[in-house]
Amino acid sequence: MPYNVTARYITALLAAVLAPAALRAQSPTRDWRPEDRVVVGDFSTITTVAATSDRVFAASPSQLLVRQPQFQEWEGTVDPPTPDLLRGVFLSLADPLDNSLWLARPDGWIHYEPNLRTWTSGPAPGRISAIAFDLANPLGGLLLRTEGGWFELPRGGFSPSRASAPAQPLVPVGVTEFLQQHPAVSAMSTSFLLDGRLAAAQITAAARSFDRLGWFLGTSGAGLLYLQEGAAIPERLPFGILGASVTALFAAPGGVWAASERSALNYAALTYASSDLREFRYQQGPPATGFPFSTARRITGMGRSLWLATDQGVLQLDPGSGRTELIDRGRGLPDSRVYDIVSRQGWLAVGTAHGAARISDSLEVFRVAPSFSDAALSVAISADTTWVGTGIGLFYTVGRQGDLLRPAGTEPPDFRQPVLQITWLGDTLVALTRDRLIWRDLRGTWHVDPEQSGVLGDLRAMRVDGPGVWLAGERGFGFARPGFPASRVFPLGDIPADARDIAVDADYVWVATGNGLVRFAREAVRP
Repeated sequence: MPYNVTARYITALLAAVLAPAALRAQSPTRDWRPEDRVVVGDFSTITTVAATSDRVFAASPSQLLVRQPQFQEWEGTVDPPTPDLLRGVFLSLADPLDNSLWLARPDGWIHYEPNLRTWTSGPAPGRISAIAFDLANPLGGLLLRTEGGWFELPRGGFSPSRASAPAQPLVPVGVTEFLQQHPAVSAMSTSFLLDGRLAAAQITAAARSFDRLGWFLGTSGAGLLYLQEGAAIPERLPFGILGASVTALFAAPGGVWAASERSALNYAALTYASSDLREFRYQQGPPATGFPFSTARRITGMGRSLWLATDQGVLQLDPGSGRTELIDRGRGLPDSRVYDIVSRQGWLAVGTAHGAARISDSLEVFRVAPSFSDAALSVAISADTTWVGTGIGLFYTVGRQGDLLRPAGTEPPDFRQPVLQITWLGDTLVALTRDRLIWRDLRGTWHVDPEQSGVLGDLRAMRVDGPGVWLAGERGFGFARPGFPASRVFPLGDIPADARDIAVDADYVWVATGNGLVRFAREAVRP
């Protein structure tokens, strides 16, 4: 075995042995194949683009996006081995020998081999200002230009050595050079270079397509664009969510809706992702102001509308037209801070910071259990009964004016926990607390399950799937049946950050996280 490979192997082995336990715990379980999982991040900012005969690579600050130009569809995303590896990347170049990808940060180089899905990287001998291949020396490696001159990194090597300047350089196309060659694009840029907040975006990178019929353009704010040769206005190639912090999900026909919370860079947004990830649609509210909320905690559907439980009220959204209507305290809710919303048989139940309410499909709003004014953390509907999860357990009320009652059998202290979500698993009523499930069987007997939070952390949400429920927690997600511990657990590492919500369709399990939307093949993760 060559010395440099041996040294690298020993270094990697020592790093694994000496790594802190907390870091090792976040490595993927790999109880799934790489093709079974896709992490969909925010690709509104593209830092660099490179094109080969069969792939287009677009890098964001955290992920690599791959497109198949011959089929005009997405191949998917690739996660780097460490979350911050792509941060600072500003140049990329396709290898003319094997169509792999080379990227440069000011302090180092990165190589990605797409057929093997392998990454290598290393430091530069100085601050990198340019990269190139020398077409006069086709077997030569990647050339790095630093303040100390040119260095060559051999393919398969790890240490650049001094080299001459390329005689026939192949270099990335600079943005200035591209705009000089396409003055019409620069003249028309104010009409298309806008992000969702109507702020000006900027072209950050340009790469000519392999067939030389157009250009792929990276931007800061408008994502990836494609400009057909001779045109003045490029078309958008939408992929990804708007805002990486996803708080709520709703499975819709053919895909999923994901809500992202407001940040310093983005309005709160809704993204529709088709199940095959070929289609992405965005809703951000009025361009000048955005949606009138910062966080959506739950999403449900009724009629043609999406209904969002937000920190400013219940938002009704028509996905087709984009029209919205806000129902808040001024329109009859007990409080504008809404924690939960569910729909059933033409009714919505709403839990707020000061009580619960129902909303009809004609937007009639009335308060249930009017004397109850504490936080209604969760709600569910069964005919004229409204179930309410509170800070001291599960309650119910019948009709409009009934009192809030505690179900018989839930008096012991084990049942007096905050109830964060309520759902029906067939005829079984299931309630979620921060650390376990509470449920009522067909005979009406109530049960307290074993603790799940020791593995998954504080629980946030659940979603029914066949005989059990998926649980989302601060340290991962898993599948559990009432009465049993979680039978499948996927910790941090399998997902990029804490799990906030889960949606399920026929083929996929979707997980909302603090750093992206994750799609798992259902057959690969469900017990």
